[in-house]
Amino acid sequence: MTDKNYNDKYPRVSVIVPVKDSEKTIEKLIAALLAQDYPADHTQIIIVDNGSQDHSVEIIKKYPVIFECENKVASSYAARNKGLSVADGEIIAFTDADCIPQRDWLSVGVRALDKEKADMAGGRVEFIFSERKSAAEYFDSLNILRNDRFIHNKIGAVTANLFVRTGLFGRIGSFPEVQSGGDIGWTGRALDEGHSLIYVPEAIVYHPTRNFVEILKKGWRYGTGILLNLKKRSWWFLKGLYLINRLLIPVPAKVILKSFIAAKSYPEMRGRRLAIWGISYLYQISLLAGLVSSVFRRDLKTSDKK
Repeated sequence: MTDKNYNDKYPRVSVIVPVKDSEKTIEKLIAALLAQDYPADHTQIIIVDNGSQDHSVEIIKKYPVIFECENKVASSYAARNKGLSVADGEIIAFTDADCIPQRDWLSVGVRALDKEKADMAGGRVEFIFSERKSAAEYFDSLNILRNDRFIHNKIGAVTANLFVRTGLFGRIGSFPEVQSGGDIGWTGRALDEGHSLIYVPEAIVYHPTRNFVEILKKGWRYGTGILLNLKKRSWWFLKGLYLINRLLIPVPAKVILKSFIAAKSYPEMRGRRLAIWGISYLYQISLLAGLVSSVFRRDLKTSDKK
């Protein structure tokens, strides 16, 4: 990785995408990356497989991209760290295997970083709904991958749509290799250390909404990484106690409550508020369950070493 202050109109960009069992979506993602309006000779596309058992690898190898494998650690953040080890861009752009970036995604994100002299930039995630638009999908679109809300509240940003100056990894270190939430933890730590993070709504990627089961799995995975992420932040113990108390109370996040009051964006949601409320609380419980399981696993590992 390089650590340069770029002044070229088109600084070199390394795009890093972790992949695991993504045969249904990876081809669309790669096609969208290859079709970017950013100069191809200033773009490096790195796809890192993290133990796929389907045909993802075969599909990836058909395209002119850099292919890497991370088979030692089952974590999308371990895969991203593997990508960082071969990246040569002045800017690192992250997205996911189930996303479809808009054609000007790279150029808009890079231009915003340069214009604002920012260290990091999070773009907008637009959600793709199924035809039936379930309550779980509404919850997902309101609560998860919300770079607009995360950045506004100085929480961090998600790697579904994130731009970072390469040199920042030399100062902050690599991603924590957790199951989920490593991006919020890493960007939040960078914010704590005084680095800047901006929101760029014009840099858009499209992401399909999750169903009910996928949301609970996401909550569990995110919960398993909370302890490690918190320990790298200031006042982590008090924040952890607050979070545990917050998760036990059956009150949805502020963004859900506000949507209940307004409900202008999605008129169809008005009749599903109770269902969305229930999904919100079950998501909180799955987060807490993941957090508790990580504590027990850590205790077991500690006892094994004695």
